[in-house]
Amino acid sequence: MNTTCGASNTSFGLPGRHTLGGAFLAIASSHGLTSAIMDARSDEVVEAVRAADFLLGHDEWGASWIAAYRRKQAAAAA
Repeated sequence: MNTTCGASNTSFGLPGRHTLGGAFLAIASSHGLTSAIMDARSDEVVEAVRAADFLLGHDEWGASWIAAYRRKQAAAAA
C-alpha cells in the first residue's frame, strides 16, 4: 500500500520547522510512508530523507547517499 502526507503540516508555526519536518519524515518512513509533500528546497529536510532511506535499506549500498555527499564536496571545493 502507498501512503503520502503533507509533511510540513506537522510543524506548522513551530520553531525549528525544518528539523521537525526531517525527523517526522524519517520516523514516518520507518512506519511505511512512501511519499510526502515536502519542501525540497530545505537541505535539512532532504538530508534527513536521504539518511532515512539509507538507514532503512531503501538506498541499496548507500549509492544515493554517497553521490549526494560527493556533490556537496565538489560544490564546496568550487
